[in-house]
Amino acid sequence: MEHSSDILLLTTKIKIPAPRKNYILRQGLLEQLSKCGDMSIIFLSGGAGTGKTTLLSSFIQEKKLKNICWLSLDSTNTNVYSFWLYFTAAINPFLKDEGSLFNLLRTNPDTKYMENLLIPMINQLWGDEEYYMVLDDVQCIGDEALVKTFEFFIEAMPANFHFFMLSREDPPVYLGPLAVSGRLLFIDGKQMQLTMEEGMAFLKDTMKLAGSEEELNQLNHYAEGWIGGLQLAAAAKAAGKYSGQLLRAGGGIASQYLTHEIIGALTKQEQEFLIKTGYLSYFDAEICQKLFQNLTKQDFNQLMERFMEKNLFIICLDEQNGIYRYHNILSEYLKQQFLCLPDEQRAECYKITAEAFEKRNDYEEALQEHCEAGNYNEVLRITKLMEGRIEAWSYLDRVPIELLFQDADLAAQCFLYNLGNINTKRCNDIYDKFKELYQDSDLFRFVDFAQIYFTTKDGILPQCPALTDEQMEQIPFGPVMKAVLLIENAGALLDRMKYEEAEACILKGIKIAAGLNSFIIFFAYNQLSQVYEEMGRLNDSFSCYAKSKEIMKTVSGLMGIDTNYYFGLAGVYIRRMELDQAKDVLEQTGKILTERHIHAGITDMTLAYHLAEMKFLCGENDTAVSYVEGILSEYPNYSVLSLGRLLYELACINKLSEDLSERFLNELEVSKKYRQQPFMKLLRARILFQRGETEVAFKETEDILAASRLHHNKLRLAEADILKIVMLSQMPKKEGVQRETNNLLVEAIHYSHKDRILMPFYLDRVTLLPLMKELYEKTAGNQFLSPEEASFLSDIIVICGGQTLKESSTEMLSAREQEVLSQLSLGITNREIAENLCISQATVKTHVLSIFGKLGVSSRMMAVEKARKDGLI
Repeated sequence: MEHSSDILLLTTKIKIPAPRKNYILRQGLLEQLSKCGDMSIIFLSGGAGTGKTTLLSSFIQEKKLKNICWLSLDSTNTNVYSFWLYFTAAINPFLKDEGSLFNLLRTNPDTKYMENLLIPMINQLWGDEEYYMVLDDVQCIGDEALVKTFEFFIEAMPANFHFFMLSREDPPVYLGPLAVSGRLLFIDGKQMQLTMEEGMAFLKDTMKLAGSEEELNQLNHYAEGWIGGLQLAAAAKAAGKYSGQLLRAGGGIASQYLTHEIIGALTKQEQEFLIKTGYLSYFDAEICQKLFQNLTKQDFNQLMERFMEKNLFIICLDEQNGIYRYHNILSEYLKQQFLCLPDEQRAECYKITAEAFEKRNDYEEALQEHCEAGNYNEVLRITKLMEGRIEAWSYLDRVPIELLFQDADLAAQCFLYNLGNINTKRCNDIYDKFKELYQDSDLFRFVDFAQIYFTTKDGILPQCPALTDEQMEQIPFGPVMKAVLLIENAGALLDRMKYEEAEACILKGIKIAAGLNSFIIFFAYNQLSQVYEEMGRLNDSFSCYAKSKEIMKTVSGLMGIDTNYYFGLAGVYIRRMELDQAKDVLEQTGKILTERHIHAGITDMTLAYHLAEMKFLCGENDTAVSYVEGILSEYPNYSVLSLGRLLYELACINKLSEDLSERFLNELEVSKKYRQQPFMKLLRARILFQRGETEVAFKETEDILAASRLHHNKLRLAEADILKIVMLSQMPKKEGVQRETNNLLVEAIHYSHKDRILMPFYLDRVTLLPLMKELYEKTAGNQFLSPEEASFLSDIIVICGGQTLKESSTEMLSAREQEVLSQLSLGITNREIAENLCISQATVKTHVLSIFGKLGVSSRMMAVEKARKDGLI
């Protein structure tokens, strides 16, 4: 075993198994395997016991194959993080980065976009040296996210890298292109069957079975080429006693066979050893000496030798260190036999081996055994030792709530685990217990902040003041949960426009949780993205989401976290009017919710919210209004404050009803937290102005302008500038108003152009478009705007449906632009358009932008819709 401060690796999984002594040379298969240097993948398919592992390990030894690594998969490697962590550890000798890629993955356990980590790995593998990797038990790969990343690797891997894949089932990944290109060698279960000659050689030379030629031939026929069947029958010395039908049968017959013909033939000591170790994932002399007090290391070795002589299904994982495991057929049988032992015996075995695994720092194996035994106090104790690491959370979740709350820190960790999995019932149960025990303390706010994610209370966050350092110090949390408190605290600071303090809180939380829990780091970067979005620092927000994306790939066992990422990312795309990207993200989110059967109120409502907003920004106002009405009808328990942006968009097109305005103002009046938020003030000011309360509306807007300038909030400053322009445009014209309007517009552009904050301009395009065109005409001599700002203004005008001076409103599409537009209508990528039209991707992009300008649209989707409406396609 190897272990580090943050993750434990079972090194036996990446060791090449020693081939069986006196193995038979299967010349036909060895000749096929010799083609490995010309193949990308050699896939060996066959059921349990068909000899895949032995065949390959003997091939490696016979051919003295160099640059080869091995990874034996099992059920613990079915998630993206575990698989790629072990994969990276296995190929680490081939990489040129001295382990930096492995350490990066190891210290950031989290899961979804592995591609960006795989790219440098693939690049490092490229070269003249031939590398080979064996993946044993590939059928364990079934998780959709893992399949996706694995297919990405296969598609991009260099020609000098070759896979041997051993599986009991058909390939879990798509290998069609490799088959067509002649770089796939497939050896199926039928080919893996022993020929009669090979079967006899196996019985005589490998298994050293005595018996007449007739008896061995009969046994060989019974097995029908199944090497595992030969071993089963030969181990019981059942030559000629049972028919081949018995060997092919499963379930009860196989169990009876093992009981009567194998276990029954062993000594009581041997039987006890097998049954009492059958539940273990692996074992060695040290573990077994704990279970059997009088067992010496010599006894253990002799016992293993006897088992090997009797042809039992025991696999040597590490010959040098004497680490073994049972073949799956025998293991499954032995586990059932172990469950038949008296409760006291089972409990004692679990206790002993759990302690042994804990001593060698294999905490996960220890937790598994304590959970099986129901030793939940021990689960709590070991989980505490793991200091908030995510690997412990699934075991912690098996602890009954009453015991769980012996430690508030562990209860909080369990709450986060279920929150990440969107397990609303368990979240509610833990929440209720926190409320019962801690409602009047600062500790309760930890779970209270998340109530909207698992209830339909009102859809808005609670009104919590920021905690002081002294208050946080009093909360009995470990480092990981203290980091979460800091991240939560940032939300309270954000409401008060304390942006620098909010940012500092999150960065401090990231520093504390680094190397301990990647889910917390993921959560932190998502929160930091939202801080930056609120400030209008959209470029920084994108950078944070890029970090979240990488971390998310390594998070396992939390099925709901990626929805948080996608919703946040879609929001930033929407701010920038990058509607095609927003649409793609939302479609992906909807697919995740459907496939994983996630139907929590907050996720469904958030998706509907974003889809309604997309309709506003595509100019489909009537449809957008219907969407909002549908949300109000479908989610009547949610506060209208939670629909703030949709209400603002309704107000911009004068579709916000008097009733909805009144509800908003009344709820805002009693919500101190939301009353002080800049955006809520903006919406309130707009509503008051539309009601004729101009003086109050102007004062509210001026307050927002002053505060936004003071706190460097570019987004709210631009929105307030635009709102004031809208209000001034509807007031009686006074001297100086035009100059003020121009200055406000210049200021809005100045603070928006670097981060491409386009949405506020689009929402008030009816008022702004003539003003922006006039301003653009004045920029010829750089009187008001920098070249970058002028270019941004040109983009705004295009998105708002106008034309810049560079483009005549009567200008028609060129012939090439018409061709590109036709290709756009097919929904294909720029690369595909370039290939179809025999032009470069850069040229395609130039034509697409020109089309956008001429049609007055801002996305491919809008361009196609506008072209169809105008009869251009």
